[in-house]
Amino acid sequence: MPIKKAIILEFAPTADEIWNLSRHNKDGYASYDAENGLVSILDTAHDAKPRPEIMAVYAGGKATNVARVMDRLIEKTDEQIELVTFLPPPQGVLCELQPIRINDIDILPSTPSGIYVQCLQVMSLKSVKPHFEVIDELEEMEGMQVTRRCIEIIIKDAGTSLNFSPRIVWSQKTADAILSRLEKVISSADMVIMAGAPPVWKSPDENSITSHDFYAEILHLTSPECEVSVDVRGYYLHKCLVADKPPRFIFMNKDEFLEASESWRELDGRNFSGTIIAHDKDGCWVWDGKLPNIDDLFGGAVFYPSPKVDKVYSTIGAGDAMHAGFLKEWIFYQGNRERLTRSVAYSQAVSAVSVSNEKATYGIEIAEVDEIFGKSY
Repeated sequence: MPIKKAIILEFAPTADEIWNLSRHNKDGYASYDAENGLVSILDTAHDAKPRPEIMAVYAGGKATNVARVMDRLIEKTDEQIELVTFLPPPQGVLCELQPIRINDIDILPSTPSGIYVQCLQVMSLKSVKPHFEVIDELEEMEGMQVTRRCIEIIIKDAGTSLNFSPRIVWSQKTADAILSRLEKVISSADMVIMAGAPPVWKSPDENSITSHDFYAEILHLTSPECEVSVDVRGYYLHKCLVADKPPRFIFMNKDEFLEASESWRELDGRNFSGTIIAHDKDGCWVWDGKLPNIDDLFGGAVFYPSPKVDKVYSTIGAGDAMHAGFLKEWIFYQGNRERLTRSVAYSQAVSAVSVSNEKATYGIEIAEVDEIFGKSY
């Protein structure tokens, strides 16, 4: 079925920043021990501070990363791709704000960080359309953090980086309210895309929805014809695998795939109509229309080696880039012959460009992707 409307769901909106920290004889420097994998930020003088160079500031979150990479890879088309982000309501004097329309997108009243995230998304996205949903039950309070800043510090001389990503925390009331809103939001979608671990919350009793159930509950809300793609760790995946309607595509890195070993064992011998794609730096393994064999996990997969890159700057976001590249090719390729193979090869080209430039996913250029794709496919 042609995909005319795809919705990417962002439950952990983020302002991402990439900093570069270089050695400086006064303001501080990066010290590293390559053999033991240790990095320290040291102070070399009284009251001196490390003075990082801010290389990039952009809208983040795992689902937003997928949307942003897709946006860099596509032109305006008849297909409608939306990034739907759930935001907290405004508080205090901010309740007096009115929506502001920019580029046909409404920036909605929210918290300062919620408004910041919206502005970054509108600035970053051209072909993918941001769509914001303010949820009254998503209030920020003590113990609940519903938006965040993520900072990656790159140590150029050391060839390494530090990444700080706080966890999003919800309440049970928040999870229930968002699921209720989702029933309307995704009702007309031909494809729904979820990426990253869902937020966490404390469930009051065993009958309440947990973060481990959350994606499976969303699967139940989609129409029978809607394709669903998920990129999530193994312990959030199991309920999706045993759902009446499992995902069409499952993305995970190799470690996450191995974490799901108990699921593969429990489901051994069952029918499966979806596609599982596990990846690491060497390549990716694809199971199409079948589940891994617990006696030989990788034996039944088709292996696609990774394209060669001269230098790896950062692997942060490489999985998101791969997911985005796959979806772009799957949605927009007009033929059916070798559609899966093309999509896998294109995803690897996107990931290769992401890891081999200093700005990671922010530095992906379609010309470089096409060059690598042309050599590998």
